[in-house]
Amino acid sequence: MGCAQHARLIWRLLVATASASSLVGPGAVGSFQGGGGGRRFGGFARVTDPPVGFFLGGSSIREMNGLYSREHRVPWGFSHTFTFSYRHDYTGWRMCLVNAPEDVTKSTGRHTEWVLIDPDKADRFRHDGDQYIPGSGHRWSHVHRTKDAQPNVKAGNAVAQAVEDDEEELPWQVVGVSAEDMMNHLKRYFNFYKHEVQAAIEGSKLPALPMGGKGRATAPPEGFQPPKAAIADEADQSDSCSEGHASFANAEAELQELQRQGGQVHFDWSLATLQLRLAICHRRSKDFDAAQQALQASLTLYPRYAAALEEMGKLWIDRGVYEQAIHSFETLLRVDRKWPTVAGWLVRAHTLQRRQVEQFLVEKPEVLKGRTEHCIAWRQTGGCSPTGLLEPTADKSCKAVIVAGNSGFCQCVSSGSRGKSGFAPATAAESNCDHGPFTCAEQCQERSKAEAGLALTAEAAQLASEVSEAVDAQACSLLRGGEFPDWCHPNLYRVLGIRCDFPAAEDGDELKRAYKRRSLQFHPDKPGGSAVAFQRIADAHHVLLDPEKRKAFDEGADFPRKVEQDGSEGETQKEEVEKKYFPENFDFQPFGDPQSDRREAKARQERQLEQRRQEALAREAHQTKRTDL
Repeated sequence: MGCAQHARLIWRLLVATASASSLVGPGAVGSFQGGGGGRRFGGFARVTDPPVGFFLGGSSIREMNGLYSREHRVPWGFSHTFTFSYRHDYTGWRMCLVNAPEDVTKSTGRHTEWVLIDPDKADRFRHDGDQYIPGSGHRWSHVHRTKDAQPNVKAGNAVAQAVEDDEEELPWQVVGVSAEDMMNHLKRYFNFYKHEVQAAIEGSKLPALPMGGKGRATAPPEGFQPPKAAIADEADQSDSCSEGHASFANAEAELQELQRQGGQVHFDWSLATLQLRLAICHRRSKDFDAAQQALQASLTLYPRYAAALEEMGKLWIDRGVYEQAIHSFETLLRVDRKWPTVAGWLVRAHTLQRRQVEQFLVEKPEVLKGRTEHCIAWRQTGGCSPTGLLEPTADKSCKAVIVAGNSGFCQCVSSGSRGKSGFAPATAAESNCDHGPFTCAEQCQERSKAEAGLALTAEAAQLASEVSEAVDAQACSLLRGGEFPDWCHPNLYRVLGIRCDFPAAEDGDELKRAYKRRSLQFHPDKPGGSAVAFQRIADAHHVLLDPEKRKAFDEGADFPRKVEQDGSEGETQKEEVEKKYFPENFDFQPFGDPQSDRREAKARQERQLEQRRQEALAREAHQTKRTDL
């Protein structure tokens, strides 16, 4: 259901919040607001009849969340005196308006109370009564009573706050449904949600299960003893491919020995595990073709070998082919839904793909097709100036005729002026909007001849230099069509030339070596060095060195979140991907995020506390200054 449908539903439902203004009774007028999921309409609704049902959300007790339908018969087996009772459609939880115990009436002045009762008929939470619509969040509290609703002697009184009470268990969203047709609509929507969950679990939208090979096994059989060379040395992760019993050389030798002995069935898993080990070592040494060949050999034996499928996904990530990485991890998910790392890798692959799409410009097909020996493309700029801002959507093929009204320059293959970064483009035909027709194929060829021996005029050389300097800071945006240097990529692992799963060791040896190698390669004082590249490499190292920053980068925490129609924040990148593949881990939320109002209140409180702290510091500093004087 989209946001617009959410809004239409909300306009037709009674929604309760934890605010005092939401307390409504028979015939009374109360506020018509949101109970979580963002700000709602703030008008009024007259409550003359009890709701036909409720929706509860936001509790960490997932069985308590969901739709509650009104019961027309008194529940059996309870000592409560019921005014109304609503039963969860699936789990057996009840939300009831009952006569309050005597001590509660004395302390609150109310003769009724709302209680949430678990399937074992134990009161778990309470809310003040004498109203049709209870609030949400902190308006509820834990109760500690026996099943017959009498005070628990050990608790001290009927409603006792225990140290271990967890506010996460409270219902942070309570929505009263006033119309039967709306209740039926919500039930249909919930059935659709359940259908989507079941489809995800069955893998109906995932790649087909791999077939063939030696069978359907996803891992070596229990009791299997892998060859020594197939076992990575956990105590020496940083260099286990070059030395030790799991080294590349030992794996190769043991694999050759097994192949000489023949293809006996009991050797199949040995061969598969050794090929996987070889693939890991080839990927570490960046021999991606050899790594892929080894993985294909392993998966030919056992097409559903989960560890090999995971390694294939990592290989595609290191190669920068994120669509294939997603396919590999989706296949792994289809093979083994409980594989411990599959959710994390799916999030990372989708995040990298999104970074590439949003931050990494790709050359238009017609521009790629029009390249010549000397010319790459016409680069359009704004403001009728060749040094204006780049306008990539208006780039043209080398063979296209550039007519008056277009400003920009031809990007050439020849060396030309490279700017301070060393990566600015070689240019020709640097033009404002007032010029005759030309093609970049001809202009780059002429510029190539000039650089080969015929000197440019002073005016042309000066303009070329100015254009190169103007686009110097945007060097990555010009090197499209597979010509980007690694330091330009939005994938920070590729910036440093390090594998996507390098271990976060305390000493950080692998990361340290990668950073040192890249820094030396692009140091501004070295030939071919670049200040832009050097800074980009330093920034990547800063992020990947910090475990929290690395995790945030992997999960796309920096991506802006959508703003929903009701003003609330949408899902994070991580939540979007996980909800796509694991909807069973997310509650049914027809009214948006139940925790949004709570988070906003907490953030507001933190801002107020910080403001008071800053004011106190300012007063203290002012007082100190006066004392010094």
